[in-house]
Amino acid sequence: MSDAPNTQIWTEIIGALEDLMPPEWSRQARESGDTSWMRAILLVDAHDRLVAPTPLEHVSRTLHDLAQQNGNDTEAAGWEALHMQRREARRLLLVKIEELGPTVVDGEPAALLARALNTVAVV
Repeated sequence: MSDAPNTQIWTEIIGALEDLMPPEWSRQARESGDTSWMRAILLVDAHDRLVAPTPLEHVSRTLHDLAQQNGNDTEAAGWEALHMQRREARRLLLVKIEELGPTVVDGEPAALLARALNTVAVV
């Protein structure tokens, strides 16, 4: 029996995060995310991971710089656009966690989540 609120929103959060989280995170979220404690821990972990740039952001930034150094402005612009798109997608996931996370936990885990989800600037 689940003691965590808003199962539908929890499923939505898992779906939104699944592509950027390791398979183990998704498995735990689906199999063990039926309590507020597990949800809070998983949300804190996801938030912590998403504060830093993803590998694709690092790659696109590096390839942008290389293209720019080689004088290929068109290619550099494409890599920059990809970088900005992925950065914005990551920022929106952080916002989703910060806004929806508190609705899927309650009790003491909600206090833990509130303390952990300090708004951090996306780098």
